[in-house]
Amino acid sequence: MLKFRGIIALDIDGTITAERYTLSPVVTDFFNQLIKEQWGLIFISGRTFAFARPVLSSLMGSYYFAVQNGAALYHMPNVQQIKKHYLPGQALKELVPIFKEHGVGLLVEMGQEREDVCYYKPSDFSDEELVYVHKRRDLSYSAWVAVEDFAQLQITEFAVGKFFASKEKAEYLAKCIMDRLPYPTIVIQDPCRPGCYLAHINATGASKGHILEKFRVMQGSKIPVIAAGDDYNDMGMLQVSDVKIVMANAPKSMHAMADILAKPAQQHGIIDALKQVIYGRDFNAS
Repeated sequence: MLKFRGIIALDIDGTITAERYTLSPVVTDFFNQLIKEQWGLIFISGRTFAFARPVLSSLMGSYYFAVQNGAALYHMPNVQQIKKHYLPGQALKELVPIFKEHGVGLLVEMGQEREDVCYYKPSDFSDEELVYVHKRRDLSYSAWVAVEDFAQLQITEFAVGKFFASKEKAEYLAKCIMDRLPYPTIVIQDPCRPGCYLAHINATGASKGHILEKFRVMQGSKIPVIAAGDDYNDMGMLQVSDVKIVMANAPKSMHAMADILAKPAQQHGIIDALKQVIYGRDFNAS
């Protein structure tokens, strides 16, 4: 196994890019240089594999890629799955009554092995919500399949559940789920719809922080780790890192945990922040 100088763990949306499908050439060149310098890059996103992969398509050499908040980890560019932590099929049966009780629509994402198919029940969404669901479908690079009843799926596992709501409703429903079931549910700002919120329901023990810890152990527990993120689902990986980079566009409550507060992704703030850590006096991984 290649010995890295250190691990750099990076969120995608709002951290390394403000675009939906692309990475700035300047940021791409910087990351490719880091790969050449034997830094272990691991991108950890809430996106599906199909939706996130185009952003990273211009990277050269070896890197790692965790999707759906740590539900699965891949070695790239050969798409070798290294870790998987999916929800059991029983979880869907447990979740459906809760969503029915609160009148919220549920999205069921199957994971890269099933071509990132997303199942949804149109009758659980209002007409306005369904317009947005279809917009997300059109952006996603994968098939979204409408069903009349989730019971017809008879699935044994799925990568993650997701739902959209206002901040207050999303946080309340997330609390209800975690009060009744052992599945961590994180609410973040919806990167595709400013002012709205998106929640991820993961398997017990699946999170950005857990997948980064597992990756660190794979590389050697003493290897230094730098992490960068901009929302609440990034807090776990920031907490287990040695150097924490928080983007200026992150919720204000996250700023206090930052070793470095970076400029927004639109200004390529991740480059200056990483240079300050890697080439400055504060951190030496050589």
